[in-house]
Amino acid sequence: MLQKAIDCAKYAIAASCIATAGLSGTAWAEPAGTLKWGIGFEPQGWNPQLPPNTTYTQLVYEGLLRMAPDGTTIEPALATEWTVTPENITFVLRQGVQFHDGTPFNADAVIANIENVQKASNRWREAIGGIAQVVKVNDYTVRFELDRPSPSLPFTLSQRGLNMISPKAIADGIWEREPVGTGPYTYNQADTVSGSTYVFDFFPDYYDPESVGPERVEISYLPDAASRYNALLAGQVDAIDGDPTQMATAESQGFSNQVWRTLRYHLLMFDRADALGDVRVRKALCMAMPLEHINAARYDGLLEFPSQRFDEGDPAHVAGLEPYPYDIEGAKALLAEAGVSNLSLQFPSPDFMRIISELTKESFSMIGVDAEIMMMPTPEYFQSFYSGRYPFIVNTMTPENGGMFNYYPFRFALDGPANTFKVEPPARLEELYQLALTAPEAEQPALLQEMTQIIHDEALDCGYFDTAGVVHYNSERIAQIATTTWEPSALRYKDVRMVAE
Repeated sequence: MLQKAIDCAKYAIAASCIATAGLSGTAWAEPAGTLKWGIGFEPQGWNPQLPPNTTYTQLVYEGLLRMAPDGTTIEPALATEWTVTPENITFVLRQGVQFHDGTPFNADAVIANIENVQKASNRWREAIGGIAQVVKVNDYTVRFELDRPSPSLPFTLSQRGLNMISPKAIADGIWEREPVGTGPYTYNQADTVSGSTYVFDFFPDYYDPESVGPERVEISYLPDAASRYNALLAGQVDAIDGDPTQMATAESQGFSNQVWRTLRYHLLMFDRADALGDVRVRKALCMAMPLEHINAARYDGLLEFPSQRFDEGDPAHVAGLEPYPYDIEGAKALLAEAGVSNLSLQFPSPDFMRIISELTKESFSMIGVDAEIMMMPTPEYFQSFYSGRYPFIVNTMTPENGGMFNYYPFRFALDGPANTFKVEPPARLEELYQLALTAPEAEQPALLQEMTQIIHDEALDCGYFDTAGVVHYNSERIAQIATTTWEPSALRYKDVRMVAE
């Protein structure tokens, strides 16, 4: 029943779906031990709607729904049941839950949070744009009334931007400075050293204590891979966000490694009206993406190269679709055919992507494209995604993970947050999307697959590569490490298990 409801919530809107689940966890054991985690990012404030910050926010916050470790399955969280129809989604809320400030979690809290997002000036407001209003059925049931079909909404509700914040913190105006959620940990500001170590303690009134491993989590901000590894060697941390090229060394020095898929990067071409308006130019850039070079130089051969945004099993996946080959001479010929020479483009890069950016620049120069790298601090880089200043970037965008019903309106629709140059999408692409929104479930795959084919043929996105995350950890301190597919730089903290002392 649960999987049927999840599939229905992701892909269909014409049916009514129900999902239920009890509390997770194994036999009762009190949270114990301190997890010390080394990471290369500082928190960018405590507003979960703003720059990617799940490294920290997922300790404190939870949503109505959550993503399973596989990165695709939607699970119950603060909602235990949900029913999906084309007109509404009804949620049964978990009872006995309270926020860290003692405020009860209930229907009123959900309404306050949705209204807070609807007032925001960021992409999350657009992401829930299909919600006309939230109706309180009773204290622990809410109904989201929809003004348009919104098959991607369950996925959106599992993401950080829709985490539930204490309505008292929202009303008091402190929620962007002080994190107050329902999560398994509270932020210990007194023990935190800003710019160095951020401390979180187990929330003793957490509704599901048996699911929580560490009693305390200390996150050390260590900006480069070398400093993180040295901290691991010195025993200052138990685990670090590691480097694929360091795996053999880590193993030889007695540490364990865990590898997982973190992001599906690709060449995102924004200015499809001017600089990249000719499909031959876009295809030339696709053919100049140095994927194998990136694999060898940055990921120690761990990368996978899918041909499209969605994997087999997703209704938008096109079987047998071939990726653009790496072909410098072919790319030159396409640019010559398009009458394009001396093309100059700027693209942003943070330091952690320097190798990827430099290899891209070098490869593009081989076909006569001058790609100037604009190096910048990580927070500025994330803010630049939607600035409309850059014709392309090499990166990914989390909303794409939710399937074509997320991907298309986010990336290509005229009012899409990631359509930064406000380019009209191909007419057939928009037509197919509108048809798929209201089509019976059995008819949707054919429509969605035609959309994937058009995106490929028009080279609207290309050059996909699945980045690999690595955790180096001390197995004498950590008995079980836990990560989530498609979620980089963060652990599933409560699922980690420390070695008993």
